[in-house]
Amino acid sequence: MNSKHHYISISQRKTIFSNKTLSSAAAIWFVTAVLGQWIFAFYVAAFYGGAAINGDFMKWNRVLPHGYIEGDTIGNMAVAIHLLFAIIIMIGGPLQFIPQIRNRFPAFHRWNGKLYLVTAFIASFSGIYMVLTKGTITGITGDISVSFNGLLIMLFALLAWRMAVVRKFKAHERWVLRLFLVVNGVWFFRIGLMLSFLLNGGPFGFDPETFRGPFITFLGIGQYMIPLLILELYFFTKDRTSNFGKLTMATALFVMTIFMGLGVFAATTGMWLPRL
Repeated sequence: MNSKHHYISISQRKTIFSNKTLSSAAAIWFVTAVLGQWIFAFYVAAFYGGAAINGDFMKWNRVLPHGYIEGDTIGNMAVAIHLLFAIIIMIGGPLQFIPQIRNRFPAFHRWNGKLYLVTAFIASFSGIYMVLTKGTITGITGDISVSFNGLLIMLFALLAWRMAVVRKFKAHERWVLRLFLVVNGVWFFRIGLMLSFLLNGGPFGFDPETFRGPFITFLGIGQYMIPLLILELYFFTKDRTSNFGKLTMATALFVMTIFMGLGVFAATTGMWLPRL
């Protein structure tokens, strides 16, 4: 009896440890990602908002191809809405995943969640409009990958809303997590690009003059597909695998967090801060 009880107790401790380690790894990844996205949100607000306040809308074109076209009222409004909503999404979206806020301020959680889903949907719609009318710097492959990213955002936002309406909250939470990843595809693209610069000491797998090449094509698809695949693997590991599988997944998340942090550092120091 005692040995059996001792065996069960050790097994339970191992399960608790593996679950906590996996949850901790996910939390550290999330905090690192949010900090990086808030830095990006500050940059977007300071660069594009600052140019708008100063009336220097042509400054947008230093980063966005045909970001501002004189006389194109609808197109310019689409860009402005897209940028404004992107800031709202990056700042307010992560607050939905903080349990302390969700539990202590349920009304804020509900209304902020509605704002998050609606702004994500509208921002992606305006983003697709921008692609169709202005194109992307990466050409036709970029146009296709960014447009598909936008469609995924709208689809995931609708599914997250639907799951909340029918009170399937676990499914709702998972669709919102998927939305959180795809809505930040642009951010993942930038930190992936700058991480490659940091690790390679310069451009890798593409022509920096034309911004074309296999690595850019890979990033265009990978900016949302890779995070989604990792998330699905995390769900599978959390729900079904052994303690060893959970510890393996936790280790992989720790390693990915380190590389993501390096990408944030490279993008901040090499791309965003120099433009301010």
